[in-house]
Amino acid sequence: MNILVKTFLLFASIAQVRLTASAQTYRNSIGLSVGTFRLHSLDEQASPLRYAGLVKPLFGLSYCHHSENSRVNLRLSGGAGTLTPDRFGTRTYTTKFDDGTPYTYQISSELYHINLEADYLRRIGPAEPTRVTTWVGGSFQESLVYADEVANFPWVVNTATLSPVIQSDYGFASNHSLTVRVDMAVVGLITRAIWASFPKSTRDNNVIAYFKQGTHPATVSKLGNVNLQFGYTYRISPRFSLGANYRARYLSYPDPRPIRSLSSSVSLEGEVHF
Repeated sequence: MNILVKTFLLFASIAQVRLTASAQTYRNSIGLSVGTFRLHSLDEQASPLRYAGLVKPLFGLSYCHHSENSRVNLRLSGGAGTLTPDRFGTRTYTTKFDDGTPYTYQISSELYHINLEADYLRRIGPAEPTRVTTWVGGSFQESLVYADEVANFPWVVNTATLSPVIQSDYGFASNHSLTVRVDMAVVGLITRAIWASFPKSTRDNNVIAYFKQGTHPATVSKLGNVNLQFGYTYRISPRFSLGANYRARYLSYPDPRPIRSLSSSVSLEGEVHF
């Protein structure tokens, strides 16, 4: 009888440990992602042509710390690809050597993209957990696109912005959730390639003068910078989750000549919780 009681207590203890482990809430996570980035841009300061770019693959690294009422997120992504005029694509040229032998070569610009984002969110709404959770907060984002040959000159657009954020998570089934997030910059700095990419200064060296002359503070009245995100997450276990994300960004700025661009990325993501 004592053996049966001890055996029962042993199995009960094991079951309790498993239940406790499965119910444990991990406060931190690290994620890796891989995907693609697309860019469509018309920068009248650089060229009258519309340009289209593709970065494939786009790699990302993320970290999240969260509690019941707050979240801190850090995200870094980047990659390299190509940028070409939307109408013409990669340009092909044919010439001849002195002996008459034909020679064909193609021109397309290398494209580099880096994006850094940090945000802090607070939960709002009912104190008791529900299927829909809403978060509000603020975000700092720096986004850089660089191409080595747009109208035969280097091209760069960099923005560093502060934005209010609203995000909603919807748990539509056990371990499955959807996320919608919107943010819009209210203030920031924008850096663009200056005319002909040649700085002119008697006091600063070329690199400092380039960024001084090409960087301008801006507010929401001039700088249009809106980000939209849709996400899906599946929690495979307490330790691991998988998901997919779609992000889109619209950018516009009028001075000294207008720029308008639309970029998007699609990525698959995996996270480890600890």
